[in-house]
Amino acid sequence: GAIHAVADAYGYDTVRHYRGHGISSDFHCAPLVKHFRNNDAMELLPGMIFTIEPMITEGSAESNEWSDNWTVVTQDGGRAAQFEHTVLITETGVEILTLP
Repeated sequence: GAIHAVADAYGYDTVRHYRGHGISSDFHCAPLVKHFRNNDAMELLPGMIFTIEPMITEGSAESNEWSDNWTVVTQDGGRAAQFEHTVLITETGVEILTLP
């Protein structure tokens, strides 16, 4: 809910089709992290590594994926931004691994 609340405060929306994901030898593995309001509960345990990568849109949150199976665009043609951080849950909190 926190990412969605910030988007709401500025009049934006969040794409619901994509999620953050765990980091391991498997591509896009669990845990899957939603970047929009939901009722999911996820226990954060030391050693977990996952991404936080919301897609924020200026209009509709509905999206389409191009035939290249990578490029995503909004259905209404509005601008969108996607960014990603990888985080590690530690014994004392969180470490953002993608900061310089």
